[in-house]
Amino acid sequence: MGITVTDIRPPRIPSLDVTRAIALVGVVMMNYHAYLNTSSAFYPPHPSFAERMFNPLTGILTTRFAATFVLVAGMGIALFVQSAIRSENSTRIRAAQMKLARRGLFLYAVGAAVQWIWPGTILFYYGAFFLIAAVICTWSNRRLIAVSAVSVAVSTGLTAWRGYRSFKGDFTQWLSPAPNSPRNLLIRTFFDYTHPVFPWITFICAGIILGRNLQRLSRLRTQIMVWSGVALLVTYLIRTFAMPDSNSTRTDYVLQRVLSTNNHDHSVLHVTATLAVALLAFCIVSLTTDSWVHHPTVTFLARTGQMTLTIYLAHVLVFNLVVNWLNWVTPTGLDTALALSLAFYIAAVPLSSLYFRRFGIGPFERVYRAFGG
Repeated sequence: MGITVTDIRPPRIPSLDVTRAIALVGVVMMNYHAYLNTSSAFYPPHPSFAERMFNPLTGILTTRFAATFVLVAGMGIALFVQSAIRSENSTRIRAAQMKLARRGLFLYAVGAAVQWIWPGTILFYYGAFFLIAAVICTWSNRRLIAVSAVSVAVSTGLTAWRGYRSFKGDFTQWLSPAPNSPRNLLIRTFFDYTHPVFPWITFICAGIILGRNLQRLSRLRTQIMVWSGVALLVTYLIRTFAMPDSNSTRTDYVLQRVLSTNNHDHSVLHVTATLAVALLAFCIVSLTTDSWVHHPTVTFLARTGQMTLTIYLAHVLVFNLVVNWLNWVTPTGLDTALALSLAFYIAAVPLSSLYFRRFGIGPFERVYRAFGG
């Protein structure tokens, strides 16, 4: 008997879809701010509190929404392969892994194409995560933790080494290339820019481990939130009190990079802070969703969460249309970026819900499943 899609496709879990829908609005906000206001978003001369929060490089919200998305992706991967693993049927397990690999390849190819009109897109990173997950999704929790530790060690070590070379005048620009060739795209995928495999595969591993324990989430949720809060507090205490005030010496400069929570430094504190926020966000959303699982708002947002690929690609096209092609929106600051992103989201949510009710799946999700199963 052949393996059908329904054999390995898990039932929908509202809390995961709602988390995706909420994380997406944050992704849109951060992207529109960064792409619309460019350098003034990253380096505002006299930043307000809101500008510091939404700073795409150093703000408390930077990459947190994307990391939550990746964490939920890991949970989805765990659920996707769970029944196959429990059956101990090697054919079913390989079928699930091949589906993940095909989906990853599809996202990587689409992301590489989208990169030309939306530099810094997460899509090809996301595809790489799926390709790697196709290999490690059956590994034990202990091995996944080991993968995460190695990933963070590699990214932190690379940050320290680049800081050391930078202090000597070598900025190692070959590790930050424009992704205009297969070699450069691979370098960016694994080591550079916003969401590289080292260390972002950590969030996939954490999601897989959490996904394997979703049935016990109601009992584990308080512990997860407490430990995430402690990790967040300790992270910022270390950054505050251990980071050198001056970068006049090579050691101080390297320590500043290693102890940074900056998105582009990819050091250990960036990982702990980001993972803690993502876990807290998911636990809060899941607690609310589980309490109101049949509420129309939950159903409404869950439909949006099942069309995030379509909405993500739409937000790229809408931005290019109204900003770059029609010049209807000009960069005037954070307020304009937030207004544009909220206007997009307010339109996208009901439209996606109506589309889903009529057709059952988004247009890009349909192509995605046709290729990946």
